[in-house]
Amino acid sequence: MTTSIKLKFRNSTIKNKEGVLYFQLIRNRKIKLITTRFRLYASEWNAQYTSVKLNDADIERQNYLQSIKTGLREEIKQIRELVEMLNKKGDYTLDELTDYYINRSFNGNLFPFVEYQIKNMNVKNRKKTASIYATAKRSFSRFRIGQDIAIDKIDNELLLCYEAYLKNTGMIKNSISCYMRALRAIYNQAVKKGLTTQKHPFREIYTGVDKTIKRAVNEKIIIQLKNRGFSGQKELELARDMFMFSFYMRGMSFVDMANLQQINIKNGYITYSRSKTKQNLTVKIEKCMKEIIDCYKEQTVDNYLLPIYNKENYNHISHLRTYNKRLKRISKLLELEKSLSSYVARHSWATLAHHKGVSIEIISESMGHENENTTRIYLTSLDQSIIDKANAEIIALK
Repeated sequence: MTTSIKLKFRNSTIKNKEGVLYFQLIRNRKIKLITTRFRLYASEWNAQYTSVKLNDADIERQNYLQSIKTGLREEIKQIRELVEMLNKKGDYTLDELTDYYINRSFNGNLFPFVEYQIKNMNVKNRKKTASIYATAKRSFSRFRIGQDIAIDKIDNELLLCYEAYLKNTGMIKNSISCYMRALRAIYNQAVKKGLTTQKHPFREIYTGVDKTIKRAVNEKIIIQLKNRGFSGQKELELARDMFMFSFYMRGMSFVDMANLQQINIKNGYITYSRSKTKQNLTVKIEKCMKEIIDCYKEQTVDNYLLPIYNKENYNHISHLRTYNKRLKRISKLLELEKSLSSYVARHSWATLAHHKGVSIEIISESMGHENENTTRIYLTSLDQSIIDKANAEIIALK
């Protein structure tokens, strides 16, 4: 099955305004139109020979028209190369062809393809993955001093140099691994789409997850934070209260806090589905939680439970950045050795629970851990009252 490619001109409906050149693609009796960036007048287009006419235009206009001729040759060459590439891959649709063309991901270079993948992740509402891809691209671009590279040219030697570059910047092992995993996922997608053959360039690159430095703080610091005043600095008070709410909620993640709504409350409990694992969790609303909810109920929008989102911004990632920056400011005010972050509340709850003698099984169930394989081999469903009692004891902070 072949794909027909025709270059056509569409005149403007507005008098004395340039028309546009476009490609008409036909495959399997379906038609797709792709508008190019090229504009010219009807008198400057030869429909019979599908070519640009220079006519008797002045030098400046002739130079412009000549640039269109040159640009069209390049566009036609690229779209034919794309068709050839997709033919080798197998069957494809016109939508797939035009998507590649419009996003320029088919030109074989890495950076346009990364942008294409970022767009796809955002469309699929995988915004965290999109953000990681964007960060990895910026880092790799700095390493390359802004110079793009053909995906087919990515090899193990290049990636080892990139890994060494990241180490020299002082980046920790897990962050380097995160960037490498992102690039590997993008590379594998390029292989899947036929942009390169699998050469296994990541074979000697570390892409694991190393043990992290303990991020929990002790009970004394949690109490200090709970009772600390901030002299009317509302943004720091809010950050403190969100940290405490996360702690009270058995180490609830920031995105899950941000997405809590009134409908999550029923019969004195908050029930929600963890965004990371899709596991359903139920937490009894203790007095300390209700105080925070009631304190901010006039500041929330669209039935959300907490004042994290606002009418202008529903992107939890940008709010998370702000939240962590404020926690860092609080850490300096409290003169903490380790800075607070959104993860510290979760780690601290688990550590305090362990120190208070709560079993690993209950901690695992309470936090919605998906990969506690050792405990889950013999763990069934724990009684909700046991989890409620354990949480009430932990967050009492007496």
